[in-house]
Formats: sequence, structure tokens, C-alpha cells
Amino acid sequence: MKLCDRIKLKLSFPKMNQISDYKNLYYFLLATSIIKLVFIFLIPLTPQEAYYWYYSKNPDFSYFDHPPMAAYSIWIGTNLFGDNSFGVKFMSVVWSVLTQILLFVTAKRFFSQFENHPKAGRQAFTVVLIYNLTIFGNLYSVTTVPDTPLLFFWLSVIYLIQEFLITKKNLLWVLAGISLGLGMLSKYSMVLITISIFFMMLFTKEYRRELKNPFIYLAVLISILVFFPVIYWNFKHEWASFLFQTVERAEKTKPFTPKYFFQLISSQLFMLTPFVFWIIYNGIKEAVKNQKKSVSVRFLLIVTAIPILLFTYVSFKSLVKMNWLLPAYLSALLLSVHFGLGISKAWLQKILISFSVLFVVAGYAIMIIPNIPLGEGNTWSGWKETAKDVYKLQAKFGGKENIFIFGNSYKSASLLKFYLPDNQNTFAENIFGKRALQFDYWSNPNLLKGKNAIFVFDNRKEYKSNLAEVEKSFDKVELLKEYNYSFYGKTTRIIKAYLCTNYHGIKK
Repeated sequence: MKLCDRIKLKLSFPKMNQISDYKNLYYFLLATSIIKLVFIFLIPLTPQEAYYWYYSKNPDFSYFDHPPMAAYSIWIGTNLFGDNSFGVKFMSVVWSVLTQILLFVTAKRFFSQFENHPKAGRQAFTVVLIYNLTIFGNLYSVTTVPDTPLLFFWLSVIYLIQEFLITKKNLLWVLAGISLGLGMLSKYSMVLITISIFFMMLFTKEYRRELKNPFIYLAVLISILVFFPVIYWNFKHEWASFLFQTVERAEKTKPFTPKYFFQLISSQLFMLTPFVFWIIYNGIKEAVKNQKKSVSVRFLLIVTAIPILLFTYVSFKSLVKMNWLLPAYLSALLLSVHFGLGISKAWLQKILISFSVLFVVAGYAIMIIPNIPLGEGNTWSGWKETAKDVYKLQAKFGGKENIFIFGNSYKSASLLKFYLPDNQNTFAENIFGKRALQFDYWSNPNLLKGKNAIFVFDNRKEYKSNLAEVEKSFDKVELLKEYNYSFYGKTTRIIKAYLCTNYHGIKK
């Protein structure tokens, strides 16, 4: 049985030769998108989404820790549907649909170089199906963060450069430059795709001469022009964002340690599921063996390998977040299907695919079940209820004209603002003299001198207890209320609210 036929059988999809490839894709995307649009009505925001929503309420050319594309996406959604979970998350569904369509088109174009047209379409649809067996493919279809648009623009550059390698049309470089710039407006890690393309051309004899092509440098110039708003913001703010993402991260590296490497492997097993992790490993291995036979294979191998090798190296000296490698897997999926899944036993393939499906279903269930006990993994439960009650406490002790609200981190402060009935401005750890990322640019704590405050503290380890620092900033700090959230009798979240009297401001 052929590879694509085996995948169809296991996922119970109709035979691809009975309907057109694109119809099959569109039916699949229509069905899954409707489910996701209903789903985002029901799930709460993650702390990061609330933070980027706060971005969108303060439109700017860029922001301290990220470029603005996520904020722009949320701005579109909330202007269409309001400041609610659906509005914030709406564009994540749109970006996901666009990414999967482009993944199909890119894959079909790649496979058509080796197979006849019908088989190329079947293989391309297989790539989309496997993408939907990953946690990250589903997570970023219902969560609006910088990675959500990044995946689309990363893939668009791959498609355009692949098309150039096939057709030699220089206009494709211009379009690639635009896509590169938009990707940089999504997340700084987009720059890795340029490094990958450069190495591909440098180490490929037949394309080394293309480094003399002026359209390549025109593409770079165009990408810089598209990215210029972020450059301008950094210029106006002493290059704060660039320094934060480069120099400051480099300063946090540690001597060689395997701890972070094993954390990286486990996180990628989670984001991919073991089935997709294995087939990507097999695809890369086979691509290394066969890359000399095809420039297109070599190109996909290099854009896959560069980010993986870089972040694997970093993992021996510093923590690598689970989402940093994700764009590399888009090209890896094409290689995996092209060279076969590397699982010869049909029964084993069935088991692994079933586990992937269960992982994905469990992921959706986790997001929708209130107060689910995930330890530090549950970042979203309890905030809606807490914010509403804190709002009542604020009114009881003088209203927002006399008493402001602040949290122990930029994440908790963002969640509070989102769920407060009036969406009033909240404050973060900058109130007691700690760095609060973008909050440092939104407010001057000293303008609040003399006011009282409600300090909201979450018991998660991420939010270190700074009660001693808070006490130094006020005349008096006393516990007002403790909020306990539980799941069938098991406490999963404790949030405390403190009344703080007479704010002293920040000593400069």
C-alpha cells in the first residue's frame, strides 16, 4: 500500500482520486475552522495573548519585547468582534487557514518535481494532515501570539525561493523580500530564514553565482523598508528591543550543561507528538543522504537544519523555549513525506497516529476545562473571576480615581486589565521598581504617588513573591482576600489581593 493511501486509511479520509485535491483541502479546512471558531468562544485567554491585547490598545510602530504583528492581528479581531476571547483569537484561525493553504501549495509544487500531478496532490494533502497531528499546528490555530503569523510568512519565503529555484523568475525575490519584512514584523527569529537561504546559495555550486544577482539585494532592501517601523521604534527608544533580544539574552547563557538540552527534546516531543517527531527525524536523515540529488531537497534541508542546529547548540548553555524551533518543522514535513515516514510496521503507525490524535484532543480539552490541575502549566484559570471581584474591592475602597490595581508580573497585570469590567489601565512590577517590559513605556509610576492600590499576587512559581519590595513602596500592606480555585477538591490556583496604602513612588 502506498504511503499516502496508508495515511488516508488511518485518518478515514475519502480517496483522493475521487475528488480534486483542492476541494478535499477546502472541505477539511472549512470543517476544522468552524470547530475552532466555536472553540475560541469558549476558552479563556493565555497570559501572553492578554499582553499582546494590551499592545493593541496602545498602537505603536513596535514594542519592547516583540514586533507589532501579533498586536495588529488582535486589533483587527477585536475591532470586528469586540474585546472578548473570540475577538482576540479570531485572527489565529485566519492565520492558520492561510498557513495550511500555503503549506499545501508549497508541498504540491515540491512533490510535482518528482511525481505526477495527482500523486503530488495526494502527498501535499498528507503534509497538511500530519501538520494537524501536531500540538503546535493546533495550538497556534487558536492562540494569537507572534508565532502565529510568523509560521505563515516563514513558509511564504520558502515557497517563493523554491519557486525561484524552479522558474528563475527574479520577481520572486521582490515578493520574498516583502514576505521577509512582514515576517520580521512578526518575530525577530525570522532572520534565520535569510541565513538559511544564504548558506544554501553559498554551498550550492549551481546557485553560488546567483549571489551576484541584484534582485537578491533588492529583496533585502525591501525587507528592511517593510521592517523599518521596528527600526524606527528602536532608534527612538535607545535600541531597547534589539538589545533585549540579543545582548541581554547572550548575557544569560551559562557554562555547558545538558539539562536544557533534555528539556528541549522533551518539549519538542510534546509540540510535535512522538509520531511526528520520529518522521521528521527520519525525513532529515534521508534528506542528508540524498541532498546532492536535488537542489530543492537541499534547500528544504538547509532551512530546516539551520534553526534546529542553532537552537540545539544554545540549549547546552541556556533555556530554549518550546516554540523557537517550530518554523523549521514546516519544511521538515515536506521532506518527511517525500522520503516516507520511516515506519514500516502498519500496526505501529496506527498506534502512533492514534496517540497523536489523542494528544491533540487532550490539548483542546485542557484549554476548555476550568481550573484543570496542570501545576505550573495552567496559566489562565481564575483570572476572570478574580478580576471581577477585585473591581468590586476597588469600588469599595474609593474607586479607580483613588486606588489603582497592579500585579506581580506583566502577565498577571495584562490578564487583570482584560477581565476588569472597564478594561482600566493596570500596572505591573514597575510599581515596586522592577523591570516590567512594555509596561515601563506605558506609565510613569511616580504619577501615582499618594494613591492607594490593590496588589494582586498569583502563587505560580513564575511570579516570585515580591511582597517585601511592595511593602517598601507603601505605608501599609494588608491581605484583603484570598481566592482559591480547585478541581474536584484539589486546589489548582491561589490568588491573593492586598490593600496597599499611600504609594511612595519609585526612587530614581
